[in-house]
Amino acid sequence: MSGHPPAVRGARALLALAALLGAAAAYAAHPSETLTLPAGTRVGVVNLLDAEVTHFHSARQMQDSFLKTYTMGWPVAALLMASVTDRLKSLGLTALAVEPGEALSRAREDCFLNASLGKGLPKECARLYAQLAATQQLGALIVLGPGRNDSAHAGSTRHRELPEYLRGWCFVSGPGGAGDAPTLLSLTEMLLIGVTPAGAELAARRWGGNGHSWQGYPAPADLKAIPEAQLEQLRPLYTMMLREQADALLTHLQVAR
Repeated sequence: MSGHPPAVRGARALLALAALLGAAAAYAAHPSETLTLPAGTRVGVVNLLDAEVTHFHSARQMQDSFLKTYTMGWPVAALLMASVTDRLKSLGLTALAVEPGEALSRAREDCFLNASLGKGLPKECARLYAQLAATQQLGALIVLGPGRNDSAHAGSTRHRELPEYLRGWCFVSGPGGAGDAPTLLSLTEMLLIGVTPAGAELAARRWGGNGHSWQGYPAPADLKAIPEAQLEQLRPLYTMMLREQADALLTHLQVAR
């Protein structure tokens, strides 16, 4: 544990986050190659990310810091689908929303949170993706899932001042006061997976990374119990971050001419 007092650690956290406001994550570890598909290929779009947002507050006094996760009614699968459909259509590909199914949903921890995706797909996960693609006659998959704030997922962009166990969509407030706008983070992985008769292979991935501050943020009466109506302000902001993540991932996709 750091030897610095909580106030110093909190100040460092706030400064580190402020320096990254508005910056998209540049991290995209190997593999990061181009996937080439025939025109008309069906591309499955799969969501494994829960409709949740986690609030982490870094207070001046360590005992006053806290974490709380809110369950939202956001249609994450539909938001993911909307973020990729136009790009796929412009390439002459067909986007198809696909449910992950029971087996892949159960394997989410191993296929995302516990996986070192920079080294490719775990063998069992590749098998599950290939099976899913076969049931829908898909030539590729785009899959969104949670990641952790650690080096295996975020690489050099991980936030050392924040807990490694943070995952998914998060917002972080600092010790400056309840009225300071929190920073949004997308601790998520988006995968581009090619599928052939030989199996499924990870072609590229994109880490969600850092977002902007919470635009128009009003200080809540109770920082530990933010009203649902106020949390709904985050939906278009995370939707924008999701689209940026998808756009960056799909630069690795092209169609054979």
